[in-house]
Amino acid sequence: MHGFITLARADTFVECDNPAREVLLPMGVNLSVGLGDTRDRAEASHEAAARSYDSITRRKSDA
Repeated sequence: MHGFITLARADTFVECDNPAREVLLPMGVNLSVGLGDTRDRAEASHEAAARSYDSITRRKSDA
């Protein structure tokens, strides 16, 4: 996480439309798999969390 933030602050991800989804989410999946989860379950879990986060932030921006 700290490395991602450092790279983001250094404008490393300017080519990415959504660095969290394009870079951070796959890193989280790889970490989960490394800790013993299956890739399919880790991807499903991370995608569900991203959808949940998106729905929360959309509601706040609509208010």
